[in-house]
Amino acid sequence: MNHWLFSIEPRRSGEENMRRDEAIAEACRVDGVPRLRLYSWQPWALSLGHNQDESQVDRAALERAGIELVRRPTGGRAVLHAEELTYAVAMPASGEGVHETYARISEALRRGLADVGAVDVEFTRSQPDFRTHYEQEDSASCFSASALNELSWQGRKLVGSAQRRYGAVLLQHGSLLVGPAHLSIVDFLFSSASPERRAALMQRLAARTATLADMLPDAIPAFEILARALVGGFASTFDALMSESAEITRLTNHADAQPAHS
Repeated sequence: MNHWLFSIEPRRSGEENMRRDEAIAEACRVDGVPRLRLYSWQPWALSLGHNQDESQVDRAALERAGIELVRRPTGGRAVLHAEELTYAVAMPASGEGVHETYARISEALRRGLADVGAVDVEFTRSQPDFRTHYEQEDSASCFSASALNELSWQGRKLVGSAQRRYGAVLLQHGSLLVGPAHLSIVDFLFSSASPERRAALMQRLAARTATLADMLPDAIPAFEILARALVGGFASTFDALMSESAEITRLTNHADAQPAHS
């Protein structure tokens, strides 16, 4: 059985969340122990992919709304981190490709969601030509399209994820949508568009995304309950002994830990 560390960390700032995600990747690189963070954002934040152009961002609108702007260490497009649960996984890459690790992590998330009654969650089995997609007006948002092996419900994207390799270690994090607040991203990325155009973009994004509020309108689980269900999904998918740690960014001396070599 594998030994994993996990932590549940609600209401941290965007800068702190990104710093801690990179820190668990570095710790895993040194001691070889996989780590799982489950967290939320206080205040809400808009994150950009590592190489994403920020010229579309309306900084003044973000400031007026009290929303932070951060840049993720991973790729992908912009995400408004609002009514969601965010996960971050740091683990040895084990020679698997991007799609294979996406699939394993998505399966862990799917099992955890099933434990809180969110069923009929499916893997996305295809993806667009992203170079063509990125030429479209609304492509600045991560949730405008689904990648292979991301999770969806009734054909609508439920979880958006991104990945980065640090030598022999991968860092993957993603957003599980809980409520509809992510739709407000159009107010911060398309400020030059007319109100009518922004309303159309929001309607299109709503048609492409699903939330736990859509799936469980009368029984949305509390953050802690949802987070612990996802921990259980990782435990069963990765055959892992999950140990909760308040110091997840620190190195462990666990006897079974083996260093990951770059």
